[in-house]
Amino acid sequence: MSIRAKFILLTLALVGGVVGATAAMVVRYQRTALTAQTRVRLDTVMEGVARIAREAMTAQDRLMLMSYLMFLQKEHPDMAFASVSYRGHTARLGADRAGLIYLDRRVGPSAGPRRYTIAAYPDAQGRTDSELDVSKEGIRLRVGGQADLRIEEGAVPAERMDLRLGFIRARVEEEVARALDPLLRKTAAIAALAIAFGTLASLGLGALLTRPIEALAAAAALVGRGRLDVCVPAGGSDEIGTLSRRFNEMTGRLRESVEFREDILHTLTHEINTPLAGLRGYLELWQSDKAAAGPAARGEALPAMLAAVVRMEESLSNALTLFRQDNAADGAAAHGFVWLDEVAAEAVAVLAPAAVARGVRLRPLPAGAVAYLVAPPEDLRRIIMNLISNAIKYTPEGGEIRLGLEANGSEIGFWVRDTGCGIPAEDLPHLFTKFYRSQEDRSRAQRIKGTGLGLNIAHKAALRLGGRIDVQSRVGQGSVFRLTIPKSQSSGRQS
Repeated sequence: MSIRAKFILLTLALVGGVVGATAAMVVRYQRTALTAQTRVRLDTVMEGVARIAREAMTAQDRLMLMSYLMFLQKEHPDMAFASVSYRGHTARLGADRAGLIYLDRRVGPSAGPRRYTIAAYPDAQGRTDSELDVSKEGIRLRVGGQADLRIEEGAVPAERMDLRLGFIRARVEEEVARALDPLLRKTAAIAALAIAFGTLASLGLGALLTRPIEALAAAAALVGRGRLDVCVPAGGSDEIGTLSRRFNEMTGRLRESVEFREDILHTLTHEINTPLAGLRGYLELWQSDKAAAGPAARGEALPAMLAAVVRMEESLSNALTLFRQDNAADGAAAHGFVWLDEVAAEAVAVLAPAAVARGVRLRPLPAGAVAYLVAPPEDLRRIIMNLISNAIKYTPEGGEIRLGLEANGSEIGFWVRDTGCGIPAEDLPHLFTKFYRSQEDRSRAQRIKGTGLGLNIAHKAALRLGGRIDVQSRVGQGSVFRLTIPKSQSSGRQS
């Protein structure tokens, strides 16, 4: 069962419980009120019987009371029994049986009349000043001068009359139920509306609360199938919003880690292919008998070939080191004292056979061009090797490649100039983008092999050194790639 279904069922159970308890409380309260009203009605009936009984006792007329009781039985069908006990005699109406609600009352006759006696005395002239006024509002007596007032209470007889009324319980309860029935229907309708509203609210709230969780579950399933480009909405500041943001951060780190390892793999492939190209060049020269024979020639070629092998070993070692680290920032290479002219000479020795095999003249640095700096040696080798290798690839047979090294103000510059095919102006902004190759490169793909990584690798290495690579190129005339490194990290001279 999904979490949404569980939430909806739990919410419906809660809403149903609250609505049911409220409806039961309302019905119970109303039933109690109706029962109390019925009791008041029965007490009112009994009070009327007691009043008639007192009047009958005062008038000594028992027929008055019995006539009134028979009238009540017709007016109130639920009154099934009545009894009157007076002076040792009991008169009954109806049958005394089970299932009746009994009301008992003992009454006495009304008190005798109250007498008021007023004695008014005449004044000195023998006159009395009094006035009597009788109206609907009552009797008003005004007496002037001296007067006496005497009040005499009437005697209360000691006789008592016992009354009992019996009402049919079933009919009384039926009357309560009949009065309660409209309320029950209204309560049931209100409860149904409340449950329907609660159902809609639980559906909407369940969708609102569980949609982010379902999105997280779906995204996690996609990540499990290898999709690392998924992202879930991370709005809100609650726990689900925090979880969504953590999930996006996790997939971002996974994606960066995979991309980093892919970059390392592509870089390693390119770094091994470059010295392999030099080794292949020497072997092709020897195979085609274009290389000079003899111990002297082998003495020149073997150190270059050995340097290429060492370069491949270093590339593999660097790649393994980077693979063991969490990110590229942790894998910063150690700085060392590096002579740029020596790095350039090593690169020329490794790549010279490839240039000879393509019929390209590779000129080393001019004599006396010397510069050094404290920097990661591998970054400098990577830049220079890639720039020279790239120039060899794009310089046709009979072309020429020149190297230069100069110190100018606060910067040191190393440049590679070729007489190759040149680069179109629209391709220059994208030249250092990973895997980018111009349209002309793709059309020459059968003749010029490459992955579009060399210049990207060189560009990143230059940025790590705090420098830059600038390009000047004209189609059909060649290109100049210039590495510029701040002199704050270096020291050098040009002869």
